[in-house]
Amino acid sequence: MIDSTDELKQDVIIKSRKQIVMSGVMDVNSFDEHEVIVQTNSACASIEGENLKIDRFNSQNGELIVNGTINGIFYYNKEPGKKKKGIGTLFK
Repeated sequence: MIDSTDELKQDVIIKSRKQIVMSGVMDVNSFDEHEVIVQTNSACASIEGENLKIDRFNSQNGELIVNGTINGIFYYNKEPGKKKKGIGTLFK
């Protein structure tokens, strides 16, 4: 489990665009060879690239290691691609 003193701490290390090491990861929401979507302790993050493979995910300490060609990492306040549903969408 993530220690409460590290609750909002998150480190991201990208090694030569071939590997990304993240801390503070709470869950892997989805993944394929082009995108890995994770829930961190502060936001949702999307790792984008080519030939992506999850090498290791430890939910106890929040460490995630992804190998492949890393093109970018993006943070969202909610999961990317999901739209908020509300009363306005009922009438469209």
